[in-house]
Amino acid sequence: MKANTPQNNENEISIVNQELMSLVKDAIDGNIPTDFEDHIKSLEYADLALLIENLNAHQRGIFISIIKAYFNYDSLLELSDHVLHEVVEFLGTAEVAKHLSEMDSDDAFRLIDELPQEEQDEILGKISASQRATYEKLASYPEDSAARMMQQEFVAVPSFWKIKDVWKYIQKSRDVPEQFYEIYVVDPKHTVVGVIFNSTILKNPAESKVSDIMKEEFRSIPANMDQEEVAQIFQHYDLISAPVVDESGRVIGMITGDDVVDVIEEEAERDILQMAGVSETDYNAPFYITSSRRVGWLIVTLVNALLGAAVIDHYHATIESKGSLAALMTIVAAMGGANGMQVVAVSVRAIASRILGGTTPWKPIIKESLVGLMNALVFSAILVLIVVFWFKEPSIAIIIPICLIFNMCWASLAGVMIPYLVEKLGFDPAVSSGPLLTASTDVIGFASFLGLATLLI
Repeated sequence: MKANTPQNNENEISIVNQELMSLVKDAIDGNIPTDFEDHIKSLEYADLALLIENLNAHQRGIFISIIKAYFNYDSLLELSDHVLHEVVEFLGTAEVAKHLSEMDSDDAFRLIDELPQEEQDEILGKISASQRATYEKLASYPEDSAARMMQQEFVAVPSFWKIKDVWKYIQKSRDVPEQFYEIYVVDPKHTVVGVIFNSTILKNPAESKVSDIMKEEFRSIPANMDQEEVAQIFQHYDLISAPVVDESGRVIGMITGDDVVDVIEEEAERDILQMAGVSETDYNAPFYITSSRRVGWLIVTLVNALLGAAVIDHYHATIESKGSLAALMTIVAAMGGANGMQVVAVSVRAIASRILGGTTPWKPIIKESLVGLMNALVFSAILVLIVVFWFKEPSIAIIIPICLIFNMCWASLAGVMIPYLVEKLGFDPAVSSGPLLTASTDVIGFASFLGLATLLI
């Protein structure tokens, strides 16, 4: 009996739906339909990766063994770290090494680079000497540099050629990448002297000289440039692709827009996850690995909480004499923390975009302090009414706006200065700024509120 299979709808972003998952699980249980191979082969590599991610470790092993003969190796690049390691183990490093030559050079390098060192060594021992030399050359560049994200296949031609020569070269050369958007014109030293868009090649007569139609204004990317800066250049100048050059100015590769999109997504995801103290592998990793990765961040939170608790314990007599202080003191700390985290988010984004940096950031400090003051005045008025009519504590109604204004203004100042200083010290502001700010606003909020209450009540 022929199984019903989900149809490929071109309007859908992904065709990994419940019906497909049921079909795959039937195959894993031994009930493989006659058209199962054709259906899996029709999946886009990204959809195959998503399907694999949705299986547990036991199911993955069986599924990979079923589709091993026609597995799409491009899907490996879409897997999270933990699942990638599992799938490579199921496939075997020999099979992965054999299929590396089918990938673009940048994808092959990225795949090897994301594997544990033991698997890297096994794969490098099974590929050709030229492939291994290429990997080792790229690996010599700094992590997250342009060289590590570039594609080594590109089209470069001399300026004295004619259009017809370029056509013939593209048609016959085996080194031409599958997709490219521009052709680099180079001198005898292999330095880029101009760029020709593919559309320009198609629009001009066959006898036209390359030197006459090339564009001499272009942007090249130094091999050592950080990938975030590469992404900013592409975004700022609306680039589709750009040549990568080494220290001597020789073109050694090409970066395309799809590579940059991956970097932007990777950096944004990493910053968001690191702010919460988790990693991209948390979802699929075993519970004990996930637990160990989160312990460090929870220790930081515990230290922050202990600092706040120490301040509260210091003023326990004041709290005992006026019970409403216990309810209201958390408001000052919470409002300062929330206000500060808003500023931190904006500041980290400004640092990543190279808007904030270089000179001392007086302008954003002044602006955010004014914003913090204005918001503090608004919420102080609200809280005064609440304290007077709900808690019926006129004396506290004097204390809470003073402390709220002080803490929110401090949070605004710290929200700019902490990411700025952390970045200057060489650390990641997206990771470190939040805990430092929260610790300061909690301690200052509790200390100012309870300290002033001790003096005035």
